[in-house]
Amino acid sequence: MASLYAGGVNDVMYTLSRTPAWATNLASDPTGLSGTECNYYSTVASPYMYQAAGQCLPPVDLNADGSGENKIWKDWVTALASHVNDPTYLQTHAHIKYWEPWNEWYRSTVVIPGYVGNMSFEGTYAQMVRLTEDLRCSITGKGTIHNYPSAGQSTPCTATPIDATALIVSPDGSPEFPQGLDVMQNFLYCNGTGKHAPVAGSECTTGDAGAQAVDIINYHLYSKDVTPETVTNTYLPNGRAFLQDAELSKPMINGEGSFADPTDPTDIWADPWAQAGFIPRFFALYWSSGLSMNMWYSYDMTIGGLYDFTTSQLISPAATAWTETYTWLAGAKPVNTPFCSNHGSVYTCDLVMANGTWAELVWDAQFGQNCSQMADPTICGNTTYTVPSQFTKDWIDVAGTVHASSATVTIGANPILLE
Repeated sequence: MASLYAGGVNDVMYTLSRTPAWATNLASDPTGLSGTECNYYSTVASPYMYQAAGQCLPPVDLNADGSGENKIWKDWVTALASHVNDPTYLQTHAHIKYWEPWNEWYRSTVVIPGYVGNMSFEGTYAQMVRLTEDLRCSITGKGTIHNYPSAGQSTPCTATPIDATALIVSPDGSPEFPQGLDVMQNFLYCNGTGKHAPVAGSECTTGDAGAQAVDIINYHLYSKDVTPETVTNTYLPNGRAFLQDAELSKPMINGEGSFADPTDPTDIWADPWAQAGFIPRFFALYWSSGLSMNMWYSYDMTIGGLYDFTTSQLISPAATAWTETYTWLAGAKPVNTPFCSNHGSVYTCDLVMANGTWAELVWDAQFGQNCSQMADPTICGNTTYTVPSQFTKDWIDVAGTVHASSATVTIGANPILLE
């Protein structure tokens, strides 16, 4: 947080979750869960994984129906929020404005029966709603606590605000598969059964309490096996389709996204030049789709990696493309609404850059990810594009090379900037 502040960054998002073993019922869990199935567990400790079982379980003082004191969670949230909002702390540290109660909680055999993979949250809808409500109450002093002090009862929040300006982000959903959408819909608008029937005893019964408890709708929008165009043309519309008017008026964000893990055989973005071209497409299209924030994950891991901490080296050409994309888009103003449009597979995004230069991003999405096998991997395509008459200065590719202006240019999957 100090390094973010030193870099001029403020108003960051903080994601909670990961219950310590002492705060769970792991020892007496009737399902026989060992806790090693939980996300972040590893037999070998690392910077991201720990030999602590049961991190996906709800706190032991929070019942399946959402009742209970939930004191462990509330005490933790209160202590953390009080610490990071201390005036002395904020003189040298970034401010946490956005609070997310849990990471990828839909990775669960409770809300998605039959789910296979490391689990993030083995709890019910009512428990997640209650965690979110207590988070909101503890930090902002706002909201209503459902199923408290007992099931079926509701209690107005009476906590003294720690930061009344803080915003609560929904626990993220995933529109990449139907169950992920169903989990988000059930969290926001529980009706007793939900779109996707959870396991017995975990049915969502909290009405629109989840929707009332959040200020921002949050998805994770990776492009592991699809293009950014598919995300914005299909996934995002699906993620908005079930929202009611109140939630449609709330900001929607991408809390995590990138070309995912190129070392995964199912990831289509293994080619380094395809990764480079992915970056401006990702930011331009997600901006055009109306997202209020768009967060890249991550910087120094295999997922979306731009920096190799083992060698202390940037990963190029993706890192270079990141710098170019920042130069092009940071502080820019779109000329049109929406920002980008397409004619077939050719996409254009007209903008006024921060330095006042009129420019256009253009690419042809028909080309795939095998850029390094093409005649010019930097362009990754061979479509002839007629340059609009106002762009006579030059054009720049994702490697940062400046080219002389011409009446036509060759475009491909990797965007170029016409100036």
